[in-house]
Amino acid sequence: MLEGQLAESRVKLRNAQILAEWESRRCYRSDGSARAAEALSRDAKRDPSAARRELRRAERLLDMRHVVAAVFDGALGIDHVDLILRYATERRWEYFLRDEVVLVELLRRARLWEDARHILAYWAMRVDDEIGVPPNHPEASSVYLSRHEVTGEGDLVGHLGPIHAEIVDGELTRLMQQIRRDDKAMGVTRSAGERRAEALVLMASRSINATGATARPLFQIIAGADVAARWCETASGVVLHPSQLEPWLGRAVLETFLFDGPTNIIGVSRKRTFTGATRRAIRVRDRRCQHASGCSVPATHCDVDHITPWASGGDTSQWNGRVLCATHNRHGDLRDRPTPLTPHRYTAADEVVARQAACDAVFHDATAPPV
Repeated sequence: MLEGQLAESRVKLRNAQILAEWESRRCYRSDGSARAAEALSRDAKRDPSAARRELRRAERLLDMRHVVAAVFDGALGIDHVDLILRYATERRWEYFLRDEVVLVELLRRARLWEDARHILAYWAMRVDDEIGVPPNHPEASSVYLSRHEVTGEGDLVGHLGPIHAEIVDGELTRLMQQIRRDDKAMGVTRSAGERRAEALVLMASRSINATGATARPLFQIIAGADVAARWCETASGVVLHPSQLEPWLGRAVLETFLFDGPTNIIGVSRKRTFTGATRRAIRVRDRRCQHASGCSVPATHCDVDHITPWASGGDTSQWNGRVLCATHNRHGDLRDRPTPLTPHRYTAADEVVARQAACDAVFHDATAPPV
């Protein structure tokens, strides 16, 4: 099955190469068609927007020889081509051609899709910084609640910027997990959407009953040491430019987790469950579900579980804890056999620094600007 998927990528790549030749020779004009996209849409029975995307991919692939080679040998898939083209925009294209060799090597080593996306996101930010393009900050958050005048029901729609989304999603997820446990204990069955709505109402109820003190938002940012000159990520893996954090620095709760070689920043606890700083430190360190299969569920949506079970004498420390998604944590038939951790474990900070170093390597190898 997997070989069939890789073969499909090769077939699509070969079709793109044929399509590029068909367009370059203007074969579509044989019947009087003026534009390649219109002819392709009509004759191949394709949606016009899909036809334009196919032609753009085919045109770009003419210059992406290292990417093409990686797809043909199975190291990358056709979806990697489309991902690259989302970041290698018109203004970054010449820089991509300059950096293609190093980027392809980094993408070959990326096991998970999110890793590939992060590599390209960091590269794109670095290129924009090099050519003097200011960071593209997402539009401001906006939410609308419309009430039905007869029933009193409400429709909630809106858009949240990355920091707002990190704060709201983190608390919604935490409350949904709490509600799910309560539902299970009481034998109540609800959909995820129903639990999310209940969590949102619970957040509003707690705000009403608050003491009146100004709330200080808490969210986690993973960054290298030189954050002012680098880029950083939220705990859920959203790549940010430091300037996006500036409005929050005066009013947010900032937590620092220092992973420095064998230094054990969190001591051993007698508690049965991971709570407080220990729980947050493990999530910051692991970033995503640590199941051996390579699960990509972010740590913010996972449980923190003992490696050596508490009932078997395992302590509640950062070295005996790991992040697991609910499926891998609660289904015994899917459990793996984790290797005990050591203080030298590869940490989240190492991962971010490694990505930044990889981007540095790109620009170190490309000493001359593109022509």
